[in-house]
Amino acid sequence: MLFERKKTLLASNRFLQEIHKLPDIVKNDTIILIGPMGTGKSTIAQLLASQIQGLDRIPLDSKGHLEGLYRKRSKFSNFKNFEFVLTGTVLSSLKRPHVIDFGAGHSIYEDEELREQMKKMCSEFRNVILLLPSKDKDISREILLERRKIVSGSRKDKENWRFISAPNNYELATDIIYEEGKTPEDVSKEIIELVKSKEINTER
Repeated sequence: MLFERKKTLLASNRFLQEIHKLPDIVKNDTIILIGPMGTGKSTIAQLLASQIQGLDRIPLDSKGHLEGLYRKRSKFSNFKNFEFVLTGTVLSSLKRPHVIDFGAGHSIYEDEELREQMKKMCSEFRNVILLLPSKDKDISREILLERRKIVSGSRKDKENWRFISAPNNYELATDIIYEEGKTPEDVSKEIIELVKSKEINTER
């Protein structure tokens, strides 16, 4: 287990070096969506990919989409180490801008060193957007319970509460979008306007 963690941390240094060398257009125009289960990351990523020319989608929790990487899952005894390596491999291998929707757990790490390394990797990208139903964490929890048909107090509820309340996502995000009262189309439009506003400010 310790050897696996050491290898993961060594890989993280390589990921950081490769991400740092990515062209500015990749780091500036890629959109990364993070957040708890049920916030619509997949739906909104699909909308963004259809609305922004040349922007393809990479869903990190899709075994079909990333079949080659998921085949390596059996080599890891700790799933979080695998999630970290999967995420780092995708981010460091980008050849052009993409919209990337993280699975709910891909941005959450109990291991302090992995958390710091993920923070460094994501800090290279201009658009890391945290999606939440509400500014109020308890309201977010209730909305996601209903949306996902999760039983209050269940394992999934506790797991999603960790995704809502853990500081990781708030530390990674360049922006937070609250979805309450908005359709997925509204949210995707808001993201597009946000990305464009950053481009305009950079050009000035």
